Amino acid sequence: MSELREIKSVFLGLRTLYQTYFPKVDPNLVHSLLMSIEENPEKVPFYMVEIFTKPGTDAEKMRDYIMQKTGMVPSIHDDGTHYVVNQRLSLEFLKELSNLEEVIDIAGDYTGGVTGRGASHEQRGTSA
Repeated sequence: MSELREIKSVFLGLRTLYQTYFPKVDPNLVHSLLMSIEENPEKVPFYMVEIFTKPGTDAEKMRDYIMQKTGMVPSIHDDGTHYVVNQRLSLEFLKELSNLEEVIDIAGDYTGGVTGRGASHEQRGTSA
């Protein structure tokens, strides 16, 4: 049973690292992205990424930033505080998004390609 305790301990340590270096990002997104990169290091995977921003964020400026960085046009929801974009996602870009002052939460799911999926996440820490 000591090996099970070790697995749990290492997993908790990994989750702590995710929260330390990507505090605004859903840990499941970080883990999924790392798994995708490990499985195919030569290919940047497609993800549906949802970015939640502070109220009062300039929606046009954020939309333009996302378009410039990803080449994709995000859909905008919740009075300009929730952006959804299907894009190729790297760990570096995820960190860059997380470092933006106006961003408060990031979630997402692996899609494998450009799809028509829309918003499907709620901001963490809020109830539906």
